[in-house]
Amino acid sequence: MWTDEEDPRVAGEVSASDDWYNVIQYGDILESVGQAIEGRDEDIEPEGRVEVSPSYHKMTARVGLDQTVEPSPGDPHELDLRIRSGHSGYHGLKVDVGSVRLVCKNGEMAFVADQSYEQTHSEPFQKQFVYHAVDSVVEGVEQVEQRLEDAQERELRNMDEAAIVLHDIGIDRYLENPTSDILTALHEEVEDPDSPSLYETFNAATYALTHLSQDMPQYQLDDGYEAAAQLLEYGEGIPHPDILGENAVESRASELIEAGDDVDEYWDGEREDLRELMDAHGVQA
Repeated sequence: MWTDEEDPRVAGEVSASDDWYNVIQYGDILESVGQAIEGRDEDIEPEGRVEVSPSYHKMTARVGLDQTVEPSPGDPHELDLRIRSGHSGYHGLKVDVGSVRLVCKNGEMAFVADQSYEQTHSEPFQKQFVYHAVDSVVEGVEQVEQRLEDAQERELRNMDEAAIVLHDIGIDRYLENPTSDILTALHEEVEDPDSPSLYETFNAATYALTHLSQDMPQYQLDDGYEAAAQLLEYGEGIPHPDILGENAVESRASELIEAGDDVDEYWDGEREDLRELMDAHGVQA
């Protein structure tokens, strides 16, 4: 599979038959984004970046489209597209609606479930997915803003629970010092430690990924941003913090009980803090 006619490189070993695998060139995907933007009446000046893995197996791109929301005063977000594709026999094409927090440029994510488009290599490149994604960014500003506002009204029980939730969704996998980095990020983003909102907890996740992850390429961090999006995405709405917290607490309690002394506490006194959270949720050990 050649990635570029002028600079041919082998990026993956896949089936030679179009019945099994259709090559989707990275350039064709990005060109379709440009065509979709040009096809709209609005005067849009796109900006962004593209990153390809050294082996050419993965490509990730962020394309800003001049669309901004402000879910809380002084905290604007710029909506964008996040595009991922790859050639390894496993990766297809995925286009998500995301955002960049303009105050500190601290992250991007896909946060609207019905504004995500993907296809596998089992079929030829479907340009309409890219066109729909561009339309979703330009036309879905109010929907995105409402979701972010709703997330500010839903609160976890305390900072301990927020930290356990961030571990549970896998943010720790992208950090060199997982617990200390997660706690640093939470203290950076959460105003009231006794009632961290899903919005603040999400911002802490993206802060940790953007500012505290070490020497990790963007295409790997994109998986972390997608994990963080679980805090703002459940079906066509956002998750209930009680359910999110209870599931994380129950999972962590099971891990500590089953592993015993073979698993270290995230922080000194975590087991006692966890018992209090278990009592609050009615979780049985």
